[in-house]
Amino acid sequence: MAEYYVKPQLYKGKLHEYCQKNKLQLEYKDVKVEGPPHDRVFTVMVVIGDREYPVATGKNKKEAKEEAAKAAWDSIAQENQTKQASLPQTPQPQPPQPSPSPPSLPIAFSSSEELQPLDYISMLTKYALKHNIMIDYKLEDESGPPHKKTFSYSCKIGDKIYGEGTGNDKKAARQAAAKRAYEQLSSQETSRAGRHAAVASSADSLLSNSSGMSSWSSANGTDSASKNMNSDGSLVNKMNDLEVGEDCSSSWATPKNAAMKPKRREIATKLAPSFSGQKAKYTKDERLIKDFEEIEPIGSGGFGNVFKAKQIIDKKNYAVKRVMCSDKVQREVQALAELEHENIIRYYTSWTGKDYLNFENSSSLSSSRPDLLCDCLFIQMEFCEKGTLEGWINEKRGKENYQTESLIKFRQIVTGVEYIHSKGFIHRDLKPLNIFISSEDKIKIGDFGLVTSMTDDLRTTEKGTRSYMSPEQAGDKYGQEVDIFALGLILFEILWIFSTDTEKFKEWRKIRECVLPEEFSKNFPLEKYIIEQLLSKDVAKRPSASDVLKLLKLVAKKNPKNAHTC
Repeated sequence: MAEYYVKPQLYKGKLHEYCQKNKLQLEYKDVKVEGPPHDRVFTVMVVIGDREYPVATGKNKKEAKEEAAKAAWDSIAQENQTKQASLPQTPQPQPPQPSPSPPSLPIAFSSSEELQPLDYISMLTKYALKHNIMIDYKLEDESGPPHKKTFSYSCKIGDKIYGEGTGNDKKAARQAAAKRAYEQLSSQETSRAGRHAAVASSADSLLSNSSGMSSWSSANGTDSASKNMNSDGSLVNKMNDLEVGEDCSSSWATPKNAAMKPKRREIATKLAPSFSGQKAKYTKDERLIKDFEEIEPIGSGGFGNVFKAKQIIDKKNYAVKRVMCSDKVQREVQALAELEHENIIRYYTSWTGKDYLNFENSSSLSSSRPDLLCDCLFIQMEFCEKGTLEGWINEKRGKENYQTESLIKFRQIVTGVEYIHSKGFIHRDLKPLNIFISSEDKIKIGDFGLVTSMTDDLRTTEKGTRSYMSPEQAGDKYGQEVDIFALGLILFEILWIFSTDTEKFKEWRKIRECVLPEEFSKNFPLEKYIIEQLLSKDVAKRPSASDVLKLLKLVAKKNPKNAHTC
């Protein structure tokens, strides 16, 4: 099966190489979006330095960018040919011509039939080019009969394997691997940004005291957000200039520091943006700007963007999810509105509005053109200060004696799933990245973007994250048992934390087949029995969520030290 838009993508890579070599600034400028939601036409222009090149169109932003790169490259090549013709005795260096061989940076492409709202491969490619690192997609496995093969790819960024993905063709498998890698990078960046929260809070006080502002949008969103804020003049990488040491809890919050050192006062004044301008940096929605302050991006992906925002009246932090209006997101809101449980992310309200959906750079708006505004749905939800379960797993990596805490968290997860199932829903995307931890250390299941009802007779195939999907999700007839299968994988993952992501990648296929490490089986015989039930290929043999809670009580009885987990 031929690669999708390989040739335009080669032009895009060569154009980037050409600009780097000649020390030119390359920019892809969004011109306009036309057409109804189901048949959009995107128009993009390449700008090199201060020169604009011919516009190009595509059915999505990726395709439009690729075509714009080709148009720009053709213009550059034509100019070079003209120069050569005018100076025949003085040959001029030309940009290298596109060839069938792949670019120096390994790039894979998704097929046109992949219904992904975001091309994760392009996202990772842009990330790699920006940070001057290599991405490698490696074929790890190829199995199945000739008419129904399954391919498995790994995604290696730099010297670390970040994700694996499987699919019915190579492009789908690479796209799945890129998606997993992107999610891990986003999670790590959010965790790193969280470690700067105290510094940003102190910076808030500094700016409040020095410029009279009442609030400041700190840089504890994603790492990409921090980078954009740095370029705009934020505090994250200015702390050395401000002489902030490891102790950032000092008296900046007190009036004493109104008389700061001249250098600090000067820098703070330069860095302080206008209050309304800072809030509008990430959104154009009137209600979000009016009702909230300290709006910070904390996550992005194919679904849209998530912001942390403080409600002006009650002064509480909330998570506000911004997505394009569709039947799917309306189902998500309807499900959230029906679910009220201590182990489920709490839903507060939702509203519609006009805003940008800049998926590739969610931390800032790339244009102020009104014709690029989309009909968006905003969902206000509970904000969990301690991040995701995946972040918790990373924190415990290399440590010992965390299993008791793991069982406490797992019981809460199962309790939440039991409630979801009792309401007639299937989550379909249970994984550590979609499970959150509140400030009270309580589990909160979130991200109901793929939720579906048991009343639907036929369900969409291949919905979810492949690493945690049950075998029957390859078809269109399945039930709540798919969530039980994911629970089995999650239980193993939090009881037996792999020392590295590479190790997890190598062993994960065995775990999905319920081939558990011998040492695990020896140390956790009861937990092994539960996992075997949860991962049963025969869906009829998988226990319900209620039965899983009973099995956990059995574990507590056999291990008195874990009795408080049930």
